[in-house]
This record gives sequence, structure tokens and C-alpha cells, in this order.
Amino acid sequence: MLGPGTRADILQGNLGGFKGAIYENLMADTLHKKQQSLYYFQKDSGLELDFLVRMKGECVPLEVKARTAQAKSAQTVLKHADKYQVKQIIKFGDFNVGRERQLLTLPNYMQFLLDLEPEEIVLEPIDVDAVNALAREILQ
Repeated sequence: MLGPGTRADILQGNLGGFKGAIYENLMADTLHKKQQSLYYFQKDSGLELDFLVRMKGECVPLEVKARTAQAKSAQTVLKHADKYQVKQIIKFGDFNVGRERQLLTLPNYMQFLLDLEPEEIVLEPIDVDAVNALAREILQ
């Protein structure tokens, strides 16, 4: 998705606008290694959450920042916690460990410490013939 020369820029230490994408990719790699599927949330209004994980039976959004930037979407979600069914958000960035109500902030280098269990999704077998028969019946 990035233009020609991006790889060379990054390898030479010219991170520029790529820093955020790099940190998000580090989180994606961490989640993948912890056997997590990658989930992202975005609304037409511009609200977006980088990653959604399940911790102790709860949905927990993860925000990843390359530096000490505001996470406007995280603040919006926390203001409307009942609507989004979220009790806390974890924000990783260029800052120390801290907590402000339901927002836990952690340094980016602590991403690997997320306590996640391998995701287990169990689906019941589907009778494809019955589904196709029902579809044919509806379409007639």
C-alpha cells in the first residue's frame, strides 16, 4: 500500500509518516503469534479502533499510537460505553504505564505482554443440502 522507495526509507531510519503503520503492524504480528484473529472497527463517522480482542470474556479495543497522540475514537467509545459494550480500552504508545479511568496506557514495547488465550471458535456443522433446498424453495 505504500509507494516505491518506502522500504529503503524505513531501512535507512527515515520513518516519517510510516511510524504509525509500523507500530500497528507490530501489534498485528503480536496478536497473530498469540493465535488471535485480527478485528478492526470503523464507522462512516470516522470513528475507528485499531484492534479488538477478547480478554476475560470482554471485548477490549486496542489502540496503537507511534507517539503520544490523542485517541479520539477511544475517548468517544468510553463516553458511550453502554452503546459499544466496552468496559476498558488499552492504548499503546510512546508513554509510560498509566491509567485514567477505563483507559490503560502502556508503552509500545509491552505489546507482547498482553494476556490473551488462543481464540477458539466452534461452529456447528451445517447441512448444506438443507440450506440449498430452503433457498430454492424461497426463490420459487
